[in-house]
Amino acid sequence: MAKKIVVAGATGLVGNAALRHFGSIGGCEVIALSRREPRQLYGARHVPIDLTDPARCTVAATELAGATLLIYAALYEAPNLVDGWRDQQQIKTNDVMLRNLMGVLEPAAPELRHVALLQGTKAYGVHVRPLTVPAREGRSEMYEQPNFYWAQENFLRELQKGKAWHWSILRPVLIVGLAMGGAMDLIPPLGVYAAILREQGRPLDFPGGAPRVGQAVDVDLLARAIAWSGEARTAQNEAFN
Repeated sequence: MAKKIVVAGATGLVGNAALRHFGSIGGCEVIALSRREPRQLYGARHVPIDLTDPARCTVAATELAGATLLIYAALYEAPNLVDGWRDQQQIKTNDVMLRNLMGVLEPAAPELRHVALLQGTKAYGVHVRPLTVPAREGRSEMYEQPNFYWAQENFLRELQKGKAWHWSILRPVLIVGLAMGGAMDLIPPLGVYAAILREQGRPLDFPGGAPRVGQAVDVDLLARAIAWSGEARTAQNEAFN
């Protein structure tokens, strides 16, 4: 069966890495969904869409016909970023975005086989408490903390029941990698910080101390993991750190 991959949130760090990955392996049609066109499409076809607008989603439905894999990396962030992670309007907006897209994708794509949904360590409450290391799927989730992840996850679980497609949820920690036009990559600020220290004649050091040392994942590795989850795990629904 021919592969048709739909990437929602194509201008973001993860979405653009997915375009890059599938563009490099070839043999599939890739649709890039975002409000503005990504700087690099890597062979994908861009379909402009505002996922908060059901009418705009309906207009784009014909472009989704025959899709076999959805990579959902779209995200609405509140202007006050950290506070917004607990804001009810932010939770509602992200929930509506996924519902609007699935509402037009499912009827247009009867051959859909997999939906890959991006979450993160906020699933374990990292934004309100110290992260328990190692966090484990099915054991460490902080379901009692309101989070748009739970709204999207619960919706997807219910929607999938009895369907031929399955889902995976991926929970990367800090993500680093190429993000042209985006502001979600830590590497450029680190470079600026290093350049300032050098200009001041100071050694490169880390001011946060040992408690602030964390871990990160390369976005291209994450893109390969997303692709793997759609190929190797289509027989079950599963979450992955």
